[in-house]
Amino acid sequence: MPSIQRVPFMALAGLSLASVVAWAGPAAPFREAYSTEPRLTRPPGPSCAVPLFTDHAFGETGDPKAMTATPLTFDYQPPKACDGPWAKVVLEMDVSVPAGKQYDRTASIWLGGTAIYFGTTQEPSADVGARWHVERDLTDYAALFRGARPGQAIVNNWLSDRYTSAITASARLVFYPAGAVAPAVAPADAVYPLSDDPRGAATVVQDGAQRLHGSLTLPRNVTRAYLDVIAQSQGNDEPWYTCIDDADVTRTQHFALESPYDGAPLQECGGGNLRQVLVAIDGQSAGLAPVYPWTYTGGVDPNLWRPIPDIQTLNFTPYRVDLTPFAGVLDDGRPHDVSVRVLGANRFFNLAASLLIYQDHDARVVTGKVLANSLATQTDLGTPRVDSALRETRDHRVEGHVDTTRHDHYRILGEITTSRGTIRSEVSQTASFANRQTFTRPDAPTWHQLIDQSTQVDDTTTTHVGDGPETRQRRTLTYPLRLHVIKHVADDGSFRGEIDMSQGLVSVRQRQRDGHDVFDSHLDIAMHSHDEADFNRMGSAITHPRDQHAVQTLSFKDSLGSCLTMHVASQKGQDAVLKQGQGCLGALNLLNWRSRPSP
Repeated sequence: MPSIQRVPFMALAGLSLASVVAWAGPAAPFREAYSTEPRLTRPPGPSCAVPLFTDHAFGETGDPKAMTATPLTFDYQPPKACDGPWAKVVLEMDVSVPAGKQYDRTASIWLGGTAIYFGTTQEPSADVGARWHVERDLTDYAALFRGARPGQAIVNNWLSDRYTSAITASARLVFYPAGAVAPAVAPADAVYPLSDDPRGAATVVQDGAQRLHGSLTLPRNVTRAYLDVIAQSQGNDEPWYTCIDDADVTRTQHFALESPYDGAPLQECGGGNLRQVLVAIDGQSAGLAPVYPWTYTGGVDPNLWRPIPDIQTLNFTPYRVDLTPFAGVLDDGRPHDVSVRVLGANRFFNLAASLLIYQDHDARVVTGKVLANSLATQTDLGTPRVDSALRETRDHRVEGHVDTTRHDHYRILGEITTSRGTIRSEVSQTASFANRQTFTRPDAPTWHQLIDQSTQVDDTTTTHVGDGPETRQRRTLTYPLRLHVIKHVADDGSFRGEIDMSQGLVSVRQRQRDGHDVFDSHLDIAMHSHDEADFNRMGSAITHPRDQHAVQTLSFKDSLGSCLTMHVASQKGQDAVLKQGQGCLGALNLLNWRSRPSP
């Protein structure tokens, strides 16, 4: 039966997660994993929900560090009560993990080979479990839901005598039929996953040469193409932003929170700290994407993320690469190899990618070609500049800094002949990356490490249709990160650690037609967390956390009239305090159902 939900055009937006609630039964209470991520607002009118799976407990007996687990398979059928077209399609998921001991785990949901959700899980504490709610706007993927498809959910969760907590989840798709008040959007005409699994699964790459790829034969009337990419760091690469060039590993490794060993969190891992995604078509470079420095709830120090996880930790947002200049190449009726690599990867990354295409419905065949591609001629992609200024003082203390920087710019121009006339599309990108690591020793037992990292990407797509007006879409993304670690080391090698970590995500979007603004939005998310704790000499046992405090803020505004602000803070790992609406009219959050407060 369809569930009925009526929402006004402008809806109040509340925090996506609530306060601590004890569930019925003898189990320990569950605490909400707080986040400033808002619930998605919905179009007015009825909706239809299709369950994908319900109350499934993920957990297998065996090695708790295993990288593969048995997927939960399911078979999707489209909703009979509202068969489309749809104004909006939303994935909803509820997850819980009881009190005990468990790693953060990678979780994903796949349908017909396409990733429709990717993220990680919250680690529980010994006496309080965690639960959280996830939503993702999948309207662009509507073509995927029009027919029956196989799917699966994968949570690599393993149980043992020590790691005791299973992870229970339910997921459903909610469809909102188009109507007079909520007209149908123009989703992609087709979605092509790069996964070779018919149900879907991530591809593991160990280095910058290995790739996720697929051979795709597309319809001959493609006019636009976009690749949605997830690049999730794992293993040795999980804290990739703490890594350093190989020449400086030995001299700096004792500044780390853990004694160096393969896969240790916050070690001075080698291989440098530049990570970029390179997309290619038939071996020709076709686009670059940054890697967001997601930090999971077991990362650096688990006490930093209770009860507020870091930005997007529980719900990753894919990065969309515009491949429209290659539409004419993809239209030739031949199979084309579309691939993704992570430049700089050093054991290892999970990759997922899907191609979204839009077609000319008034032409069976569209022809065209790539006119210019400056990215294809660049031979040093993924190679940063490293400036090392480490020195040894007279009392044999290593101090100094190591700076890693990279600047990229490219322009790709393509042309196609369509039923609307000749269309020229130009995609340009300017990107900069800087990771600056500073090491100081004010006295023999004290070690200071400061990491300042910033990634900024400016993507612009300019389109001309015949002699019509120029349209321009611009997206600017900024990913700041700052990590300050102070170690006070005792004679036995144990130490007291002070950790400050700040992270952000800023997204600015603009759309112009004939030089006039027709849409703009601004999203700014910031997170700061602090903890002090005692570490054993290996750094692997963390005890007596103190002076814990964290704050996460979100602000979003767009030209549709939306205004949304969230401020959530916690002290000593206890319940978070929420404030919202500051700076908006009447101190109330207003979110248009068409708005997307995401990157």
